[in-house]
Amino acid sequence: MASSTSSASQAASKNGRRAVMHWFRKGLRLHDNPSLLACLQQQHSKKPTHVYPVYVLDGDSYQLFRCTPLKANFLVESLRDLDTSLRKLGSRLYVLEGDPVQVLPQHWKEWNISHIYFEEDETGEPYALQRDDAIRKAAKEQDIPVHACCSETLYPLKAYVSKAGSKLPNTMGSFQKVFAKMPPLQKPKPAPTAKDFPPQQEEQDEYSTQFLVPTKLTDLPWPRSVPKEELDCLWGPNDCQNLTPIVRGGETEALAQLQRKMRNASWVASFEKPKTSCTEPNNPSTTVLSPYMSLGCLSPRTFWYAIDEAIGRTNTKQSKPPVSLHGQLLWRDFNNLMAHSANKAHPASWCRMKDNMYCREIPWDDNTYRLDAWKNGQTGYPYIDACMMQLKTEGWIHHLGRHAVACFLTRGDLWQSWERGAEHFESHLLDADYGLNGFNWLWLSCSGFFYQYFRCYSPVAFQKKNDPSGTYIRKFLPVLAKLPNTYIYEPWKAPAAVLKTAGIKLGVDYPRPIVDHSVVSKENMSKMADAYAKHKAKAAESSGASPKQPPKKKTKRATKQTKLKF
Repeated sequence: MASSTSSASQAASKNGRRAVMHWFRKGLRLHDNPSLLACLQQQHSKKPTHVYPVYVLDGDSYQLFRCTPLKANFLVESLRDLDTSLRKLGSRLYVLEGDPVQVLPQHWKEWNISHIYFEEDETGEPYALQRDDAIRKAAKEQDIPVHACCSETLYPLKAYVSKAGSKLPNTMGSFQKVFAKMPPLQKPKPAPTAKDFPPQQEEQDEYSTQFLVPTKLTDLPWPRSVPKEELDCLWGPNDCQNLTPIVRGGETEALAQLQRKMRNASWVASFEKPKTSCTEPNNPSTTVLSPYMSLGCLSPRTFWYAIDEAIGRTNTKQSKPPVSLHGQLLWRDFNNLMAHSANKAHPASWCRMKDNMYCREIPWDDNTYRLDAWKNGQTGYPYIDACMMQLKTEGWIHHLGRHAVACFLTRGDLWQSWERGAEHFESHLLDADYGLNGFNWLWLSCSGFFYQYFRCYSPVAFQKKNDPSGTYIRKFLPVLAKLPNTYIYEPWKAPAAVLKTAGIKLGVDYPRPIVDHSVVSKENMSKMADAYAKHKAKAAESSGASPKQPPKKKTKRATKQTKLKF
């Protein structure tokens, strides 16, 4: 993907050339893209004669640092779709590779760039923050103005901070109060048209074989900052065959999926996340739009107003946040705001326990055998293992499935660190998102935001009532497909004759339970109680006052604030 600069440098020296660059990072879309529109409508000087839409394949970026073939494929599909859409407008996507801090300045000179535009990363994700600071410094050295727009959330995170004043909300309820005070939400901006792009046929012909979207997943770069043998995800050509993602990548697919989901206005209006099903393997009961949100293939404002439009077409009683579809977008902004807040207080503290102002310190175990069994769907608990196999094969799990496997790994059964679980989700989920992933694991491990550790998901009973025949398990664990309904959730209870008929030998074809849930769940509750007591004592020592006690029983208020996800 590299190129020489000789011919391009000659072109750059032509009189009257005014070139600008839009650097795509996560906002991989044309619709409602304020940064792209600002680039095209540049008000700082005369209208540009050349526009370079750029994406940098950066192995150290959040999108590629931990990345399975499924996740990599979703990114490549999204880039390919973006390039196709730009070409229809007389432009194209220029795909570079390497460290943006090294690669971009080279092309600023090569293409005679006068301004650079991109979507701001407000969460404070460590690598993105370091990268962007270095880019701004490099641009300043070349006297190139940098323009960043905030469009990853409904409102800029700094706008929430400003509206909240001295006390930033740290519960969904308090965040909703801040949201209610925000000014009317801006309508999504239209996608640019061909008229917005200057004619660049000469340039496109010159680079027709350069800076192209990868055709093979194995062309993607590995991270630079970690030796390849130490990476969590290593894969080759054979791993990239016959992929079965739950959705395909790209803005075109995102808008089509949005349109499909918004057709049933009654469903949209009455949507309540806790009432959706996590055991429908072939027909997801939610929107499955979160993968598109994570890469910015779909604008949150476009999603918000599409919900509004659908609700306006029906008289169905409307559900309310936080369980409604609008509520899911509020959860997303709240999660990102918490990441922003944590990183402001202690840089790079989000997604980790150390120095995280929202995280309680819990002495998790470090057991590689248990962690690997969980990752590979080999815990001996069919529902947990089926969820993990869906993650592996489709890159997605329903939010209730995420609840179950996260609880099982941490406070429920295996007593492993939520940080390890977050890393695994980051590498496998198509909707992996820095702010949301960190929040979910804090919540589900009862390390932050949710403290009712005595509410523990049963790996057997949790979904048995919703899917008594085990349809979900049979799809993702075909080794158990011939088991009778009676034993599909608990194969270790099946008589030897039943197992033989089903073609299963426990411990060979499918593992026995890695732990006894009825025993370890109670032991872990005691461990959580001890950790909470130590946290309380530490907080009292540092502040001189006792912190608020965690609740000792279920409350209606706590039940309503059950954590949700797309």
